[in-house]
Amino acid sequence: MCRALYAANTNIDYFPTNFVVRGGEVCYIDFECNPYMEEWNFENWGIKYWSMTPELKAYKIP
Repeated sequence: MCRALYAANTNIDYFPTNFVVRGGEVCYIDFECNPYMEEWNFENWGIKYWSMTPELKAYKIP
């Protein structure tokens, strides 16, 4: 997914609640897409919410 987004010069909001699994595929369901900025790419921001990091552990599901 990241490869396709980066090639399109696009970032998405990688927070896990913005995705669902359907038919064995991970689908992005949020509306937010922004011009690519390195500070908001998966490696610098999204990974915090896809690993057992303090940021993910601190998130409280409403």
